[in-house]
Amino acid sequence: MITFTAAEKTVLDGCLKILEEIESPFAFIVGQRIKDSEQLAAIVDRAPSPMSDLLQMGPLRTSESLAKKLCDHGLGHVVDLPTKAVLGHGLTISKLHLFGLLMKLLNAIGELGIYREGIEREYNDLLFTLMAEDLYTSLISNQEMKSTWVKEAALELIKMWDLRTSGYLETFALATRDLWQARHTIVPVLGTLMGTVEIMRISALLPTVWANFLSDMATNEEVIYALEEFLFDLNYEELVTLRAKMVADNLKVVNRRTAHIMLNKQDLEPVEQTVALALYKSYMRRQHTAKIRGYRKKAGPKRSLEEYFVIFLLLNEKSNLKM
Repeated sequence: MITFTAAEKTVLDGCLKILEEIESPFAFIVGQRIKDSEQLAAIVDRAPSPMSDLLQMGPLRTSESLAKKLCDHGLGHVVDLPTKAVLGHGLTISKLHLFGLLMKLLNAIGELGIYREGIEREYNDLLFTLMAEDLYTSLISNQEMKSTWVKEAALELIKMWDLRTSGYLETFALATRDLWQARHTIVPVLGTLMGTVEIMRISALLPTVWANFLSDMATNEEVIYALEEFLFDLNYEELVTLRAKMVADNLKVVNRRTAHIMLNKQDLEPVEQTVALALYKSYMRRQHTAKIRGYRKKAGPKRSLEEYFVIFLLLNEKSNLKM
């Protein structure tokens, strides 16, 4: 297994060289973290593929047969996961923390500034890799096994376990990042028509794949609520309360800041170091509340917007997912 991609290695080698040239005490720390990741990658590489059967006591295992097993039985506890899946996940986190360390050093060591864009890009890409793996896992663990997209999700998860990548990762990462940035480029306005205004206003600023998604899913009430949660950083229950307040105060529309004030949420989301980190934390919050909502069979979206989007990608041919 290649520990670092060519882009990751270029950034790491350049940063380490600068730290060594200025005799920074952090050069040793960064160098050790690089070696740790390389050693972990070697262990991951020695771990058996999820498709292999060490004892060879049954029929030949393939990605198709493993996907069928996941579709038939779902994902159980961590002890049921392939060794390579667990170790590979740890390797991705190890690399994420390494680039996170470099991001912190950017503020203290000005010479590293020439690699700022590269450091942030690699950190974001690793974060989206973790997010994609979590999405596939969540989709398989929390759905009806007969859904038409389940097998594709299982195959993509197996690919993540084995190769730490997915055929949909680039499309998902770029499109989701674009939506998050559009969320801040314009001020979304919550009206009384289930978010129609928001969809119409942002779709023109986004890639074709988002326009296709919004057109395809616009009649799904839960998807629209999930979009509003994404746009306003409010959960469904807060949106219901807000709409009631709007009716009581005879308000037709409100923007995000006014919405937070009306709900006594004075502090908007904290400013994170990167777009991807802010998005990831928002996703984890929304996914958690959606799961609880599903368990309790309460009204509102049972998935995050990102999950609905991935399902859309899985249901469409890659050739049609043009950016």
